[in-house]
Amino acid sequence: MLKRVDYLELIKEIRNTEKKSIDEYINKVLNPLKKQNEYFIETLYKDIYYLLKDIDKEGENDLEVKDGDFVVEDGDIKFTGYQSRLHNLEIWLHMEMVKKFLKNDPINFAQNMENFERDFLEKPNYTPEYKSSLDKIKRSLKRERKQNLGESESLWTKIWDFDNLELKPNIAGIGIDLNKVINKFRK
Repeated sequence: MLKRVDYLELIKEIRNTEKKSIDEYINKVLNPLKKQNEYFIETLYKDIYYLLKDIDKEGENDLEVKDGDFVVEDGDIKFTGYQSRLHNLEIWLHMEMVKKFLKNDPINFAQNMENFERDFLEKPNYTPEYKSSLDKIKRSLKRERKQNLGESESLWTKIWDFDNLELKPNIAGIGIDLNKVINKFRK
């Protein structure tokens, strides 16, 4: 049985795999884990859904259509916006859930899928420590997206970022880490 920390390690490992080897990673690592752990797909899907929920802007990661046809790139259907490895894995996890619901109850498939999304995916019930770890990965994904799309942060966003705050032994107990502020302006 996998522990919650193991899911974090899997997510970090997936982010570091090459895009072309994600299918290989699914076959070698995720499929055996799926067979060993009954709720592996649901749990991993919930974590990745939480990570990707507010990252994309509206209209991004939709199917790209040009002249009325789907755009194909490197043998895959192309999506608009920035596509990370976690986006690709989320598609696979969604397909696995669709297969499961179709196999168990094909007549009520749509209702079961809606219930799953509403009652399970969209209700994060994480411990504060686990949510903090996921939020750290989410901030990293947002920075990665901005770098890959060439978007830049405003001056005030860099200054008022919560990552600049640190606990210090002084009267208020909060200080500003000037090294982090300086490093943000060097980028």
